[in-house]
Amino acid sequence: MTPSCPSCQTPFVPGAQTCGACGAALLVTPTPGSAEPVCAVHPQWRSVGTCPRCGAFACASCLRQGPEGVVCAACLEREPLGLLPWDQREELGTLKAFWKTCVGLLMQPTRTLQGINPDAAVGSSLRFVFLSAVAGFLTTGIVYTALIGVIMGLVPEADAQAAEGSPAPQTVKLWMTVGMAAWTVLMPFVSTGMTLVNAGLDHLILRMGGVARGFSVTLRAHALSQAPYIVGLIPFVAVYAAPFWAMGLRVVTYRSLHRTTFGTAAAGALLVPVLSCCLCGGGYAAIMFVAFKGMTGGEG
Repeated sequence: MTPSCPSCQTPFVPGAQTCGACGAALLVTPTPGSAEPVCAVHPQWRSVGTCPRCGAFACASCLRQGPEGVVCAACLEREPLGLLPWDQREELGTLKAFWKTCVGLLMQPTRTLQGINPDAAVGSSLRFVFLSAVAGFLTTGIVYTALIGVIMGLVPEADAQAAEGSPAPQTVKLWMTVGMAAWTVLMPFVSTGMTLVNAGLDHLILRMGGVARGFSVTLRAHALSQAPYIVGLIPFVAVYAAPFWAMGLRVVTYRSLHRTTFGTAAAGALLVPVLSCCLCGGGYAAIMFVAFKGMTGGEG
């Protein structure tokens, strides 16, 4: 958070009483009858920002420069923000930090998230998503590719009654195996891109629910909620179980990192997947209805 002067919008030094650019007072009384946010400690002054650590509104006199950025004075007096193992990649190594973070989120999610910095660089969050997708889909994809290759190898060659002009059996076998291998390689990239889209949609819902923190916080929470995909190291498990596990964990990460209510966190985590299922299911039902109506109409 970078606080700015209410008069000229120029950033000012946390704790200052007047703007260094225009000289205006930074402690401004709120307009009577307005919905302007006021300081949580000094309600007689208008808020100039929200503390990224506790989420409280703060006036100019309550802001301080801390090691993790500009925070309110109350938060500065507490212990510094804790670090996830993922935030200590330089000391632990990327894979070890990823593993320890996933285990902590799966075994003790609330305790693991307690006191951590809610914000992180977009690149850091997307890297976590990519590794989660690799863990979730790589082993399963390799097993599926091998099974398809073996099964197609056992299929007998086309006999003399095969339709003329049909693809050669060797070509079909090759393309099925290559297709599954391509899915295995591309899925982590697709999953990372979809995370950006889904986190953006979730953030819109969370904003409507009153959260004040930015998109990077939602993206970090969404990324961390994909920790269950690490169970994909066991083939076939993540493809079917991890998505539901991740949605449940997403409620916890949204609630913890955005400091919001359970209802708002649940809406942000579940509304988009539920609507997607309804739209996909409704589209499928419409297609089946049209096809069935066409068949019955043709018979009439």
